[in-house]
Amino acid sequence: MSSSIRFLFILVVCLTASCALSQTKLSAYDVLMEYGFPVGLLPKGAIGYSLNRETGQFAVYFDGTCSFVIESYTLKYKPTITGVISKGRLYNLKGVTVKILLLWLNIVEVTLQGSDVSFSVGIASADFGVENFVESPQCGCGFDCNKLPLNGDVSSI
Repeated sequence: MSSSIRFLFILVVCLTASCALSQTKLSAYDVLMEYGFPVGLLPKGAIGYSLNRETGQFAVYFDGTCSFVIESYTLKYKPTITGVISKGRLYNLKGVTVKILLLWLNIVEVTLQGSDVSFSVGIASADFGVENFVESPQCGCGFDCNKLPLNGDVSSI
């Protein structure tokens, strides 16, 4: 093979590999980590997202509504969650609610403060250690999915 054909072949291979790499889209969980957040802020099952890197406007998409209980908190995610993301801060959030006592409150902001994640519902906030969010909860069962019956019958839970 002549050197010019060999060069052309190598060039084509490199360009093809470069194009393939540039078309790899990050997952919503990868984007969270890019901005300093742990993946466990989102439940498993995000099917896509959109992000304007200039403004920080984002949307995360799920197949349907997702709810689960963690500790004494019931959380509900709508099929689309929107907001603005910046390094260590999610704000103008829409689509995530938490049940406190008998009230459903919108989580409007999430911030990282040292090794704590702070959740704000506007009138109040709560801090939790970032180590609580290294794993994503699962819709329906949160982190207690091992307690589900093997035959799929959830009526006894």
